[in-house]
Amino acid sequence: ERNGNIPMYLLDKAFAWTGLWMMAVSPFAGNVLALGALYNRFSSLPLLDKLVTLFSTILMIIPTIFFSISWVLWGIFRNCWFSPTSRGSKNPLYQTQFNLVGTRDGIEGSQDRLHSMLVDMVTLKGETGNVGFMYALIHSFLGFIVCDVAYKGYWFVPNGRLGWRFELSMTTGVLSTTFLLCVALRSMFGNASWIRLKPLYAYMSPIGMWFAVVHVMAFGAKGWDTLFNKNYHNGQMSITFVSSMFPACILLTHHFMGVFGTKKRVSDKVLWKHSLIHMATQDFETYSRKASIKKGGVQ
Repeated sequence: ERNGNIPMYLLDKAFAWTGLWMMAVSPFAGNVLALGALYNRFSSLPLLDKLVTLFSTILMIIPTIFFSISWVLWGIFRNCWFSPTSRGSKNPLYQTQFNLVGTRDGIEGSQDRLHSMLVDMVTLKGETGNVGFMYALIHSFLGFIVCDVAYKGYWFVPNGRLGWRFELSMTTGVLSTTFLLCVALRSMFGNASWIRLKPLYAYMSPIGMWFAVVHVMAFGAKGWDTLFNKNYHNGQMSITFVSSMFPACILLTHHFMGVFGTKKRVSDKVLWKHSLIHMATQDFETYSRKASIKKGGVQ
């Protein structure tokens, strides 16, 4: 049947796209938080850091636009899911938190909501990374099936071997899966003595993600000349461009600010706790105070 393999083809692309983006969600939020902190003290920054901040902002435009729909939907479902926890007119998910010196951070209203969502994205890096890797692993298994002339005849040259672009794509895909497997193991079994290696997070995670980006780009970059052609696929952008630009721009921003040390300018900023951990801590402290008062203790 002519279109018999379309369901598996679409699922394969969906798994790959979801996996790649989920692994980039945490650094995306980290970059946005860092840029927000830099703009709060922009006037006092050295000229080089100001230029780095502006250039990093430009790099983050594409990821923010591409992620905006998912972000809005996530915010809606997040509020619906946690609506039973509302106390009065305010949801404690979005309460500003205290910093190390005991004063409240000056963020209220919509800024408070945005900030807390970004903090949750960062603090859930282990969960989003592991789930993203599972999707990528599913994509890898499906790749063994579709990497056949019966499915993808145009991948192969006349002698029956893969063309150079697809060999590059397959090789970088395998390397990415291997590196990210190590990172996933570190996330799940990090307390084991044999795997307590910090470089796994510091180096292997971005290296694995870069291999994944090259894997996607090598597969479809040849068709990026049609990005602004309204007659091609009804003007829709290439799936490989959309899926790869999100992590690529995020990683570039992260490395760019890291090379010039710009993030160190806001290293004194205290990262909030995850919203649910913050709520649980507040409840525990409240119950402890009540129990202490009930037993004749002091508040």
